[in-house]
Amino acid sequence: EVIFKSIISLSKSTQQKLPSVEDVIRGKIAVQLDPALLEDWMSQECFDVYSFQLLSKDFCSRLRNTITDLSKLGDLGRRPIDFDTVGLNWISDMLLHMFILPISRHLFATTEKLLSSEDASNDNNNTNTNDFLNWRQGYVAGYSANPQSDRAVTRHRLVPHSDDSEVTLNCCLGEDDFEGGNVQFYGLRGTPNEGKLLGEVERPDVGRAVIHAGRHLHAVSEVTAGNRYALIVWTRSWGMRRLTCPCCHLNRRMDASCICDNRWN
Repeated sequence: EVIFKSIISLSKSTQQKLPSVEDVIRGKIAVQLDPALLEDWMSQECFDVYSFQLLSKDFCSRLRNTITDLSKLGDLGRRPIDFDTVGLNWISDMLLHMFILPISRHLFATTEKLLSSEDASNDNNNTNTNDFLNWRQGYVAGYSANPQSDRAVTRHRLVPHSDDSEVTLNCCLGEDDFEGGNVQFYGLRGTPNEGKLLGEVERPDVGRAVIHAGRHLHAVSEVTAGNRYALIVWTRSWGMRRLTCPCCHLNRRMDASCICDNRWN
C-alpha cells in the first residue's frame, strides 16, 4: 500500500501516467517513496535493522509449497533454492525494484556508500538513483527441528555471519507453527559494535520482512519445532565494487592489511 500510494502521489505531482507493474519490475522507472508513509509501515528493530509487513500469508503459502515441490526434484533441496534457476526470477526483480531500491535509497544509500549525499537527496528519477543497486540474487532457505532435504529444510540454525551483499532482504515465509528461528544481529563489521548482540527479531510473523546492510553480522537461532522458510534477496552495487575493494568495504578498513594493497601485488 505504501509503495502504490507513493507511485500514485508521484504520478499526480508530475502529471505523468501511472507506470505498469511490468515497467516497475523491469526497472524502467525508479519508484520514489514518500518518507512520511514509512514511519507507520516500518519498525526499527535495532541499529540499522528495519522490519515491515511485505507479503500476504496466501502468497507465502503458495511460494512455500512451490519450493517444497521443487525440492523433490533431484538434488535441488540440498541447497537453498535459487529463483533464477527455477524460473522465479520475476520475484527477485519485483522485490528489488518495488521495495529494496526505494527503501535503501532512504536508509542505506549514504551509510553503505552506495550514493553520494547529493545523489541520495535528489528526488529526480535519474539513472544514478535507479541503478545504485544493480544486481540481485533471490532464494529460499529452510530451517527445521528435523532437517530434510526433500522439503528444502537443511539446517537447524545459522551461525553469525555477514552476507556478500550491500543490502539484504529477509522475509519469513512460515510455516505457521514453527518455533524458534529468531534473527539475531551482532553489529556491523568494521565498527566498535562488531560481535555484540544489538537486537533480535523474535519468531518473525509470516510475511514480515527484515532489511539490513549485508555487512551486519546476523544469525538464526535454532528452530525447535516445525519448519521455517525464509525468502532472501541479496543486492549489490557493481558501481561501488568497481571503485572499492569489497573486502575493505565490508570491514570498513582504512589501512594496508588487505591483499588489495600494492605491497601484496
